[in-house]
Amino acid sequence: MMIYVLIAGAFVLGGVAAYLLTLLRIRLLLREELRSYRRERRREKRWPPEPFPMLIMLKRHKNLYKRESEYRQEELEEVARQLERERANLASAAEALKELRRENRELKAIVESPGVNDGVREGVARQAGPAGISPGSPRGASTGRAREEVVLYFGIPDHQGHFPAGQGVGETDGRKLYMIVTRPGADRGELHYISGELDMKAISNIDYYLVPVCEIADISVRNSATRVIQEARGAVNLESGKWVCTTRVKVKLV
Repeated sequence: MMIYVLIAGAFVLGGVAAYLLTLLRIRLLLREELRSYRRERRREKRWPPEPFPMLIMLKRHKNLYKRESEYRQEELEEVARQLERERANLASAAEALKELRRENRELKAIVESPGVNDGVREGVARQAGPAGISPGSPRGASTGRAREEVVLYFGIPDHQGHFPAGQGVGETDGRKLYMIVTRPGADRGELHYISGELDMKAISNIDYYLVPVCEIADISVRNSATRVIQEARGAVNLESGKWVCTTRVKVKLV
């Protein structure tokens, strides 16, 4: 009988020793966090008492850290998406800057143009090609009339409303805003505005793109307008190697 008592006592003592060793191991692992865990344990005051209260708090903190980690992960993904959008905006801004630099070079060339005195015929014939035939078919005119006309496309006029004759081209590349229709050997022509993809840019830079050669009917709606529509053609004269605007093109913003 005594042997059974001793065995039971040894078993109980072994269990208590294992329990104490487990608590000691937990304390050794926690170290610096042990005080905060003890304060948290005192605030809770569980009943009946838990044999391993630290494990409950550790699990709760683990779940808290997991939720915080997921939240941080979502934040990182959102930041990555924002960076991607900013990268796309940067690429778009770089393209816009490239285009602005090109336009600035064009404006600078216009402003600094010395106005070469080429004669009337030389300035027109250079763009018209052999036998005075127009490089393009202007405004859907008949074949007979097209042979009698010279169509020149220009970009931005200078601040005085002049288009250097040497900068006119016979075909539009989608980057031209104005068209001059004249005849071989003539020093007068019609001035037209070309509506298209550059309308928004022309409205945004209205003082440089439109004001020098256009009469704008409703400039007050420029903040909401997206198109520039020609209502009446203008007129130009060729003077000292430049096409000079004598009658402004009438346009409206819509």
